[in-house]
Amino acid sequence: MAQQDVSGTDSGESSKFTVVGDGDLPTSKPKLGADRATLSAEETGYAIHVASTDASIPADATDVRGKAGPEFLYADLPDLGDDYTGRKAVVALYDYTHDIAYDQVVDLGAGKVVDSTKSAKAQPPTSATEADLAMRIAVESEEKLAFKAEFEENMGVPLIDPDQVDYVAGSWVFNKTTAKGKECGEDRCAQLMVSTASGVYLNTFDFVVNLSTQKIVRTQ
Repeated sequence: MAQQDVSGTDSGESSKFTVVGDGDLPTSKPKLGADRATLSAEETGYAIHVASTDASIPADATDVRGKAGPEFLYADLPDLGDDYTGRKAVVALYDYTHDIAYDQVVDLGAGKVVDSTKSAKAQPPTSATEADLAMRIAVESEEKLAFKAEFEENMGVPLIDPDQVDYVAGSWVFNKTTAKGKECGEDRCAQLMVSTASGVYLNTFDFVVNLSTQKIVRTQ
C-alpha cells in the first residue's frame, strides 16, 4: 500500500474529529491552544470548516459519497520544519469531482487558509468513510474475490455485511508490480486489509477498490 497510515489507526499526532450534535462544523473561532499543542476537537472542526469552504476549493467539489463538499481526510499540526508560526492546522481534503487532493494550511487565529496546495497525483491516507465505502463495495460486488471465499471457508457462512469482519484501508497507487490497476493514482483507489473476528487475515491482494468509479479493480 502507498500510505502514511491506514484508516482506523492514529499516528499519535493527528487529531480525530468526531461529529456531535447536529453534525454541523463550528463556524466560529474556538478557544485556541498553544502553537504546538494537539488540536482540540473544536479546533479541528473549525479548521475543516475554514479549509473546505475556502475559495481554493471548487464550488462543485464532492466527497466520496457524491455529496457536496470535499472529503475530509485528516487534520494535523504543520511539520516542525515548516515556516509557520502561531496556531496553524494542516487539513487534507479530496475532491472527487475532479480527483484532486488538497493540503490546506489554516491560520486558526485569523480564520483563513494561508497556503493551499493541490495535486492530481497525490494519494493521501484514506478516511474512515472511504474505508467503509470500499469495504461495502467489495462485499456487495459480484466479483469472485478471494477474501470472501476464505471467509466462508473459515466461518462456515457467507460474507454479506462489512460488520462481519474487521478491516482497515489504505490508499493504493499502481507501481508496475501488478498486471492491472494503471488508473490508480489518477483515480482514488483503496486496498483493504480484512480479518475475521478471531484474527485470521484474509487474502485481499487480488483486487483494490476504485473509489472514483466505485468499482472493483483486479490486480492479478
